Amino acid sequence: MIGPRIELLAAFGPYEGGWHPGEFHQPEGLASDSQGNLYVADETNHRVQKITADGEPLWAASAVGPDGKPQLGTAAGQFFMLRGVAVDEDDFLFVADAWNHRVQKLDASGTFQMMFGSYGNGPGQFGGAGPNGIAFDQDGYIYVSDTHTYLGGNNRIQKFDHLGRFVSTFGGYGTGPGQFAGGCPLRGRLGHEIHRGALSPEGPYGLAIGKSSGHLYASDSENNRIQVLDLDGALLRSIGEGILFGPRHICLDSKENVYVAGFHWLPDMEGIGPAEPIGPQHRFAWILDKDGNLLAKITAEAAHGLFEHSGGRHHAVAVSKADEGLVYIQAGHHILKFRVHW
Repeated sequence: MIGPRIELLAAFGPYEGGWHPGEFHQPEGLASDSQGNLYVADETNHRVQKITADGEPLWAASAVGPDGKPQLGTAAGQFFMLRGVAVDEDDFLFVADAWNHRVQKLDASGTFQMMFGSYGNGPGQFGGAGPNGIAFDQDGYIYVSDTHTYLGGNNRIQKFDHLGRFVSTFGGYGTGPGQFAGGCPLRGRLGHEIHRGALSPEGPYGLAIGKSSGHLYASDSENNRIQVLDLDGALLRSIGEGILFGPRHICLDSKENVYVAGFHWLPDMEGIGPAEPIGPQHRFAWILDKDGNLLAKITAEAAHGLFEHSGGRHHAVAVSKADEGLVYIQAGHHILKFRVHW
C-alpha cells in the first residue's frame, strides 16, 4: 500500500501519567474545536482538559480534592469516568460523563450549560458504563452511543434535540444490520459476570456524522466493523470488516475519510481475546475512505517507539478542525500529535 507520509510531531503528557495541568491519566476521548484547540476526556482524572494544538494547558473542569488533585464528582461540571467528548458547530463542548450516566454541555471557557440523562434502560437513559460517543447532525440533533448496561445491554444509539430532550432510539444487541456488539456474549468476556458494564459487550462506541452525506458512522467494536447508517438507524453499508478488530472512537475529515483508533489484533479461535499477547504491533490507527478502502495506517514505527512504551488504552483519535493534516491519537497516558502528508 502506498499512502501518505506520517510524521510524529510531539507527545503530550508523561509516560507514567499525571494530574497536573497538561498531564493525563488514561485519556479516553479527544475532540478539536474550530480554532484547533483540543479537548481531552481525561478519564481516570475525572476531568476535561482544554489544551492548545501544541499541548499547552488552557483550563480544566472537574471536582477538586483538598490536596488540589482532580477527583470524581456528581455536581454540574464534575465528572465520573468520562469516556468521550465532542464539539459542535458553535464550539460548545459535549461530554459523555459515563459513570454519572449523563451528557454535559460546557461552553468554550468550561462553564457548565446543561446536562441530560440518567441510569437505566428507558428512553433518554444510559446503561451501566454510561454513554461513550457523541455526534451532531446539521439540524442540531445530538446522537449518543448507549453501550453498556448491568441489566443486559442497551447497545443502541439515542437521539436528542438541542435541549437534551429525548427524540428516538435505534439499534440493539446482535450481529445483523443496525445491531451492535453481538460478537461478544452478553455475560461478558472470559466468563466474567457483567459488573457495572465494564466487561459487557461494547458497541456502539464512537460516533461521527459526515457533513456532506449526513450519514452516521458508528463504531461497532465487538462486531469488528463500522456501520454507516441513515439518521433513522437504517444500515447503508458496513466498512472495516476483515481489517479492524475492536474499533473504538472514530472521527471524520471534510472528505469523510474515517480515522479509527483502538486495539487492533486478531481474535483467537474462540473469539474472546487476542490470539497473542497485546504488544505495540497491535496499537495503531487506521485511515479509511468512506467506502472502507484502506488509505493509511499510523503504526508503532511512525510513533518512534512511543506505542511500545505507552501501554494502556489506545481508544481516542481526533483530526484538527483548523488543519486537517494534524491528527491526534491517545497512546496510554500520552497524546501523540502527527502530521499526515497527503
